[in-house]
Amino acid sequence: MVHFQRRLQPRVHVDLVPMIDVVFQLVIFFMLSSTLITRTGLDLDLPGARSSRESMTSSVVLSVVSRDEIYLGDERFTLGELESLLAEQRESFEDRAISIEADASLPYGTMISVLDVLRLHGFRGANLVAEQIRERHGTD
Repeated sequence: MVHFQRRLQPRVHVDLVPMIDVVFQLVIFFMLSSTLITRTGLDLDLPGARSSRESMTSSVVLSVVSRDEIYLGDERFTLGELESLLAEQRESFEDRAISIEADASLPYGTMISVLDVLRLHGFRGANLVAEQIRERHGTD
């Protein structure tokens, strides 16, 4: 029995370029979508401002309803409990920016107390969230 030998050997080559392209697109998608802030389920009456504009906000969102009802993400705290948490986890919040959503009827003193606690525990920048008021031109 005669065995014939092939002159051309089959070469299997997997082209990875399309897979790498898809992986990079997924990485970019997740990087961009992870920076978007999801609003909390709280029904806050945010104050309005004509100069308000959309901006890149931090990933840490603090929602202030009252002195005894403050939400860091989805967790509810009082002002004292929030201060204790920030003191315990200071390293993870050090030099971070934070976005603050506060009800329009919130007393000024409460906002100052919240900002004071944040500054004492390592936060250096605060974005105050407001609803943009659209100006109407012309007569109605």
